[in-house]
Amino acid sequence: MESLRELAFLQRLSLTAAQTLDADALVQLVIDETTGALDVDVCSVYLLESPGDELVLTATNGLSQAGVGHVRLHIGEGITGWAAQDRRPIVVPDVREERRFRWMHGVDQARFVSMCSVPIMSADRLVGVLNVQTDERRVFTHLDVEFLVAIAAQTAGVLERSAMHDRLARHVEELSRSEQIHRRFTELSLSGAGLPAICEAIAEQVGTAVALYDENGLFRVASTQESDLPERLADIDGLERTVSLHPVQAGPMKLADLVVVEPEASDGVSARAIEHGVTVIALELAREQSGLEVEARLHGDVIEGLLMNDLPEAEVRRLVDRAMRLGISLRSRAWVVVVRPDGDEAMRAFTDPVLARRVMGGVSLRLRARHDGTIVVERGGALIILIPEPVAVTHVERTTELLLTDLATIVPRDTFSAGVSGSSGSAADLHNRFAQAQTAIDIGGRVAGPGVVNSYRRLGAERILTAAAETSDLDQFVDEWLGPFTRAADRPPANVPPLGEVIEALVECSWSLRAAARRLEVDTEVLSARVQRARAVCGRDLDDPDVRLSIALALRARRMCAPAAVTPPSQEELPVAAVVGASNE
Repeated sequence: MESLRELAFLQRLSLTAAQTLDADALVQLVIDETTGALDVDVCSVYLLESPGDELVLTATNGLSQAGVGHVRLHIGEGITGWAAQDRRPIVVPDVREERRFRWMHGVDQARFVSMCSVPIMSADRLVGVLNVQTDERRVFTHLDVEFLVAIAAQTAGVLERSAMHDRLARHVEELSRSEQIHRRFTELSLSGAGLPAICEAIAEQVGTAVALYDENGLFRVASTQESDLPERLADIDGLERTVSLHPVQAGPMKLADLVVVEPEASDGVSARAIEHGVTVIALELAREQSGLEVEARLHGDVIEGLLMNDLPEAEVRRLVDRAMRLGISLRSRAWVVVVRPDGDEAMRAFTDPVLARRVMGGVSLRLRARHDGTIVVERGGALIILIPEPVAVTHVERTTELLLTDLATIVPRDTFSAGVSGSSGSAADLHNRFAQAQTAIDIGGRVAGPGVVNSYRRLGAERILTAAAETSDLDQFVDEWLGPFTRAADRPPANVPPLGEVIEALVECSWSLRAAARRLEVDTEVLSARVQRARAVCGRDLDDPDVRLSIALALRARRMCAPAAVTPPSQEELPVAAVVGASNE
């Protein structure tokens, strides 16, 4: 009778295996029917998890359901792992006496005593393990084991077919998604959607944030809207999340780096999306760089005409119309920034073809990413940049500072200086803004030294002196007001400062004797005596505000007339207005 019951069960199992590819339904049938067919109290199925070193409790009708999907055994671990490792049935009459039995807390129950484990095999490949247990001591017979082996064989076949079907279905789905991805990125490439749109498309397929960095990793060219990836590639190391780096190349030439935040789960479709995205980005960047080279040549002539000359209104309109036909919008007011190399090595950034391409490409990408409509041209060994409104001058200055930092990374052995116009201007007034930016470099550079951003609006008395230089001789002015102190037949002791240093200290300290004495590290009595000597030498009243103003301007003018390589002045120098109003305490 028992044999008939077992035979009937095997027939139902064979019929189910032939009619279904549902692995869950088959496993449930094995669990439900095996218990009754063998008169056991527990039946459990462990399946081998890819890549093939752990067995996972997949179903049971006697152990705790909390362990399903969570309980894991390594091959060789416990009686279940022992059967999997040896690939043969294991019979244990009393698990309490078997040292290899692995007690699973919260899953196993002490009342279960006897156990039989049978490997589920497909040809020579391990699929899993079928376990039965009883709460009374039992010695499983040879027929019992053969019956379990037959069940395991039927189970292995349908599980194998089900897995094959799942793999085929996933492959078909991946091919379909790959085709969709290919079509999507092809459309983006043909339509010239731009780098931000391509990054968004990659993020949509991968399910995480992405960002594109320039070839030097100096700045973020584009990213997804929700991305919190840093501005510079070097700062990626500080992230707590894992990212992957994908170089964007055109042949052997590197164009950029794509950074993708690693998702919790990835698949082949995500990899293909990144691969397609990188290819489209390479095409877009190559197209942009080619366009920039052509644009620089075409735009340079128009911009140079507006910047270099005070043109009649009709000529300005003609150049603006020509610019519009070339795709340059000059309808809005714009700030003018001039960037000059400070030495021969920096000059190579504009004369060496390879280096010049990197510099122009990097500068244009950064500025356009920050300010849409920015125009960058190279003329006369300098970069001329037009940043359109609406942006504040402080933002223009900060952007220029970041730009000099980037250039210092590209050309680390030299520096660049920059000048920012005092205000924005219309197309007809750009030549005046250009002159302001040049003046800021010429004069500000002498005061602050090389490698800095000089803003025209920050020039104080220097602007007045620059205008005055057109009608008077600054050298004569300097000699008239400072010469008496430097030419005086005055030989003070070693610890007493010369008159020239005394006057400079007084101006820098707003004519405060105490502050100037601290600066010069002398007693106020000594300094007071030197002031009296200075009064006698110059023959002027040093308490007169007009005299103080003239001396302060002469000091500024002396710095302006000095060679550009002079040591930068003290940062504590006060504006002329403060100098004039200072006390003599």
